[in-house]
Amino acid sequence: MTDPKRLLIPFFLLLINIFLFAGSTGKIAGIVKDKSTGDVLIGVNITLEGTTLGASTDIDGTFIILNVPPGTYVVDAQYIGYSNTITKNVQVNIDLTTELDITLQEEALEMKEAVTVVAQQDLVTKDLTASTATVNSERIDALPVTEISEVLELQAGYVDGHARGGRKGEIAYWIDGIPVTDAYDNEQVVEVNKDIVEQLQFVSGAFNAEYGQAMSGVVNITTKEPSTAFGGNVTAYTGDFLSNHDDIFWNISDFDPSNIYNLEAGLYGQIIPRKLSFYLNTRYIYFGGWLNGRRDFNPQNISYVDSSGNFVRDRDEDGIGDGKYIPMNWNRKLFVQGKLIYNVTPRIKVFYSFIRDDKDFEEYDRNYKLDPDGNLNKFQIGYTHIAKLTHTLNNTTFYELGGSYFTKTYTQYVYEDLYDPHYVHPKINDSQFLYNFKTGGTNNQHFFRETKTGLLKFDLTSQVTKRHLVKTGIEFRRNDVYFDDIDLRPQNDELDLQTGSPYMDPVVFPIVNVYHDQYRHKPIDFSAYIQDKMEFKDLIVNVGVRVDHFRPDGKVLADPTDPNIFNPLRPEHRYHDLNGNGLQEENEPSTTLAERQAYWYKDASNKTQFSPRLGISFPITASGVIHFSYGHFFQIPRFELLYQNPQFKLESGTGNRGIIGNADLKPEQTISGEIGLQQQLGENNVVDVTAYFRDIRDLTGTRAEEIDIFGGSATYSRYVNSDFGFVKGIILSLKSRFAQGFNYTIDYTFQIAKGTASDPNAAQQAAAAGDLPEVHLIPLNWDQKHTINATLGYNAHSWGGSLIGTLGSGQPFTPRKTEDVSVLRQNSEKKPTTFNVDMRLYKDFKFYQRKFTFFLRVLNLFDRLNEVNVFDDTGRAGFTTDLERTRALNPRMFVNTLEEWYTDATHYSEPRRIEFGVMFDF
Repeated sequence: MTDPKRLLIPFFLLLINIFLFAGSTGKIAGIVKDKSTGDVLIGVNITLEGTTLGASTDIDGTFIILNVPPGTYVVDAQYIGYSNTITKNVQVNIDLTTELDITLQEEALEMKEAVTVVAQQDLVTKDLTASTATVNSERIDALPVTEISEVLELQAGYVDGHARGGRKGEIAYWIDGIPVTDAYDNEQVVEVNKDIVEQLQFVSGAFNAEYGQAMSGVVNITTKEPSTAFGGNVTAYTGDFLSNHDDIFWNISDFDPSNIYNLEAGLYGQIIPRKLSFYLNTRYIYFGGWLNGRRDFNPQNISYVDSSGNFVRDRDEDGIGDGKYIPMNWNRKLFVQGKLIYNVTPRIKVFYSFIRDDKDFEEYDRNYKLDPDGNLNKFQIGYTHIAKLTHTLNNTTFYELGGSYFTKTYTQYVYEDLYDPHYVHPKINDSQFLYNFKTGGTNNQHFFRETKTGLLKFDLTSQVTKRHLVKTGIEFRRNDVYFDDIDLRPQNDELDLQTGSPYMDPVVFPIVNVYHDQYRHKPIDFSAYIQDKMEFKDLIVNVGVRVDHFRPDGKVLADPTDPNIFNPLRPEHRYHDLNGNGLQEENEPSTTLAERQAYWYKDASNKTQFSPRLGISFPITASGVIHFSYGHFFQIPRFELLYQNPQFKLESGTGNRGIIGNADLKPEQTISGEIGLQQQLGENNVVDVTAYFRDIRDLTGTRAEEIDIFGGSATYSRYVNSDFGFVKGIILSLKSRFAQGFNYTIDYTFQIAKGTASDPNAAQQAAAAGDLPEVHLIPLNWDQKHTINATLGYNAHSWGGSLIGTLGSGQPFTPRKTEDVSVLRQNSEKKPTTFNVDMRLYKDFKFYQRKFTFFLRVLNLFDRLNEVNVFDDTGRAGFTTDLERTRALNPRMFVNTLEEWYTDATHYSEPRRIEFGVMFDF
């Protein structure tokens, strides 16, 4: 086999001679002419006000300004003998070219003032070769949203965290040109407060070669640049849920403004004029949630049925709760985000960005709704440091040297101390009664995991010729993943429910036991790309290639039939058979753990992958463009799958005994293609039609044959690259610019997403239940055939509002087997259609020359009960035939009714939420 290092050598040599670029800035290009004669003007100075960026027109009258951060700018054109021309409202987007043609008029003796022009942003993006949604800060502020994730949900092709039909974890997240994806689960390292976002870009088409480790899309966020003027803002709001559906949601009909409250503040300005500037933002939010429990019982409560058949509800007085309603899907967040920019010289700029995302939360577990203090508390903290140096070598070339370091920790427990005396015996949980909620007990899992990633990135760009913008870059990333999962156990497994203490003395077993898993791995990856953006008059071409190299730092089993090194099964692994008779004699010693470690595992192999990309855009009319893109995309499976069950321990018994991870998984891959049309309609509207497909291969799954454990009585599964899928769809988008105060967007997506499994564990779960895995392509869990997202906004001089409307056809579910139908295809039925409307209203007031904005936000305006989960016998959220069947059995109901047991609030989406507050700018 060819050494991967030898394959990389030609690529490195090419990088040495090419200039590099990172995907966090845009470009302004155009031509300057004499207004009267139409002649081009040579040597006109073009500057961007408030920045050190600029250029001069060449012999053809053209100019190019590179490395422009996304945002809105004022462009000043100056030429001796001509009046200055100032062009306002020039919008720059990530990775795209803003065309700006300028005309200058000769300066009359009596005319000394500059000529001011307001640019009108092009509705058709001529150099867009892949589907890209761009949302700027003004648009985000106008929508009835509180989080960036809510903005993403509005983008075409994005459904419940899935982009264009892919699994979750197939999206890469970037902040200020640096990737910040947590490789453990491929989620964001940190959330970014929406108020510091200058521009959000969601690339769902065949994105360029500079973006890697993503198969479905890229979320590219740029944060706001500090202003030259000193200023700031403060926002405060409060709110609660208010719904008529108190038969489903507990404590939902009384409005309590303290259930949701938010306070945030921003400050920006210059520390050293024209040298050092800053932007600081902090936010604290408490979100009480809408899924409540009631503290009828404390965790130490013991309930039981005595020898006479009488139910003892509270054995001890201290087990009785106070009866208060307790939020059970709450979260508390603290954001601290800052940015420093230092202009060392007009050509050298350094910036440092810091983001802390601190989140405490609880996820609703309805079993604990009468014992809410026994449910897990969860804690997540993310830190991200980003530093970058930008050096402009000349008007056509600059380089960037960037680095980042992030840490993300996630912890869950009921009590922080592993040996806390308040943990109760697990038999209290085991003794709960059928069709009754828990009357005591604690979740005794204690889980901690931490991901640390250091990244170095070197990027350059050069406008090699007027037609060729060449980009290439290299990146090195080192990860450190630590995982510790403990199931606390008591000293004594037995508990006398009538007389015994409910508390236990927790025991933390060593990792040789199935109740404790632990690992630390330090994988590394390296990547490089090269890309050429060719901009001709009637044709834009993006062509590039990317290479990724991954070293997993993991082990796989040398003998898969004997997985547990701590408890080997094969005789040759248990003792030294000196006489070869297959029996252990007195003089034949047992093998030691150290001896087995020498041969038990093999190193997982390194992986190298090449990914070609192509994008083309060309005009068909003066205001219409067709684009086409195609590419190969690869992604290392998330680390939680590579390293799951690190000691390869399986419970004893027969049948399928579980899943082990596989550090030797290959990269997952997608081949994506699309073709689309952008066409301007009239002066203020544009339509975009795009058709796309995705051929998905080598997804992680468990569809391979089960592995027999030595002895033949049990099997297990291992993650392999066995799943695949195919997605196809059409997107129809219609949007307008602001005209007479109004603007709107409408996105319709028709999509079919099919695959062999929605979850990597699906085939193993079928095997464990005695079923066969699905052998056909089936609709994936998130296969929403019809999706409509629409926004409508109106802004007057001092007041306005906006609406968001969403509609989605029902997602699939698997109906229950019956006596008449013993085998049904998975996901063969559909849930009901979902529909929602959100609203925001605002009014501005001036007080002592300061602006105050009062706003009202109502989410789920019509308090619609969207059925997001359903019973598998009826396909409805609120009705099941099991209720009558169970009632006929006459079960004993001790703490709740049978109707309450079959009423599940998690089957429905969030009820109506009302928030109101004020913003103050200074």
